[in-house]
Amino acid sequence: MKKYLLILLGILMAILYQHPASVLAEEAQKITVSYQYIDEDTGEIFREEKRNTDKQAGKAYEATPRWEEKYGLEKKEVVQERIDGDSGTAYMFDLGHSKNVLKIEHLSENSEENVIQLYYKEYHLSDSDHTCVDVTIMDEDADVVIKKETFEVKKSDHFYYDIDFIIKDEQGISYRYDSLNTENRERVFSANENAMRNQVKLYYKKGSIKPNEAIVVVYKELDPVDIEYCKKQFIEGLTVGDDFYLDDIHVSGQDNDNDLSELRRLYECYYSYDWKLNEKIYIEKLSSNLNDNILKTYHHLYKLRPGDYAEESTKVVLEFVDADTGKAFKTDQRFTSPGAKINYTVVPNKLTASNGNVYYFDKDYANNHLSITAKKIEKGSDVYKAGNVIKAYYFTKKNPGDPAAVRISYMDSATGKLVRQADKDGLIVGESYLHQPEESFKIGDVTYTYDQENAKNKLQIENLSGHPGKDEIVIYYKASAPDSNRNSDHDSKPNPSEVKKTAAPKKLQAVRTGTTKAKITFKKVKKADGYQISYADNKKFRKAKKRSTGKTSVVLKKLKKNRKYYVRVRAYQKINGAKKYGTYSKVKVIAKR
Repeated sequence: MKKYLLILLGILMAILYQHPASVLAEEAQKITVSYQYIDEDTGEIFREEKRNTDKQAGKAYEATPRWEEKYGLEKKEVVQERIDGDSGTAYMFDLGHSKNVLKIEHLSENSEENVIQLYYKEYHLSDSDHTCVDVTIMDEDADVVIKKETFEVKKSDHFYYDIDFIIKDEQGISYRYDSLNTENRERVFSANENAMRNQVKLYYKKGSIKPNEAIVVVYKELDPVDIEYCKKQFIEGLTVGDDFYLDDIHVSGQDNDNDLSELRRLYECYYSYDWKLNEKIYIEKLSSNLNDNILKTYHHLYKLRPGDYAEESTKVVLEFVDADTGKAFKTDQRFTSPGAKINYTVVPNKLTASNGNVYYFDKDYANNHLSITAKKIEKGSDVYKAGNVIKAYYFTKKNPGDPAAVRISYMDSATGKLVRQADKDGLIVGESYLHQPEESFKIGDVTYTYDQENAKNKLQIENLSGHPGKDEIVIYYKASAPDSNRNSDHDSKPNPSEVKKTAAPKKLQAVRTGTTKAKITFKKVKKADGYQISYADNKKFRKAKKRSTGKTSVVLKKLKKNRKYYVRVRAYQKINGAKKYGTYSKVKVIAKR
């Protein structure tokens, strides 16, 4: 065996000895490519290297940045994105430089002609763990740079730039941020080692804040804080002195915010609106100064793995209630965890309703319901039907001399429950009112007698506010029945519904009798003591005018020319000196003339 191996080795040696020129020729045909690394500021080549390639002459050759490296690409064709030097110096490959030569269309047999040219920008950093973010502010009309800033950050960190709505250039010319420009790049989600990939670009147009114009700034903060995300949103088209309430708060991961969507993709997470009681969502009297018009909301980021689910939540309904009518003029909603204890203290002091009425919060009003423990939403429960309800009560502003009314509440002395209730109008804001209680009254077969000795009686209001919901007369009565065989439930469960509402007037007619007059007629209502006519120039009866009468035919005067009006009528009964109104009639239209 050893003999045969020696023979084979000898044959191979002979072949190599006879053909040395062919081997040397093959080595000589190897093609190399020269990589030149150029400082884009000085134009100097700070490094050069030659790389072998297996590609043949005439073939194309392309160098590829490392972060765009294709599957299976040979390492010798990959461009270094960052070259660290001494004393914190780092060269970053400028991908967009116009002089970069990354491709050779046809390799030459002469290696000196095969040149890749790469332009780099020099940065000075604290250490190799850091990189930079470049912020470029552009004039979108002239397509020129207004100013440029560079910030040092740690690799992979999120970078958020606190955008100024108004800036000035070196000549003092003002620019305002164009938040609607789709080319804006407001942040870097994960800082790349190559600073040239960390570009924030913001577009501005010439102009400043207009006279009487208000801009609201909304910060959307995201927990946990180690992600350091914050989105700054500008809301334009507002007026100085107006009130502003932020209605558009996204409450789920379906937020149409593209940045949050990118964050979700990057961190493989789920985000949702996070109700924090220190959020600020309204501003009373907008200012011309942006720093006075700042709102803040929160989102929470949930790290999810396959099989994880978002935390169970329950709904909280915020009702802003007109204390005089008992109806909510504005509602909002939030979501929180079942069992959460809520003390809603950031109630807006002033709100404007959709009909233009201005309301003021009364923090001392007894009916306010601001503290709750959120309950789980279960089918069939009260929470399922209405949610966890928080109620804040508001009043419109009244001035001395304005019409006023008081609310008269008749209470059962034994049970402390309300027997009946009515409003007494015809009073004046700022004046005093002393109520003279009736000695007795009947509801069904139950007689109620004035309980004069009850210390809870409240018969006088010194300074009328004009709000029945706030100005309340409270009178206590003892219940008794005409015979001993009556149902004892009358004492404990009085039925206010037995006081029936007056019927709505029928056959209402409204006819123009001139350019500024109209005749109103309707059918008499049985047992009615009088009627109230309400008319306005809008279907919703905003700022409607009201007129009381004892007749079924009335002429309305001082109507505006060429304007359509809407009219309705309701009857009332006088019960113990107070008017109890019935249901409104159908609405009729007073035609234009």
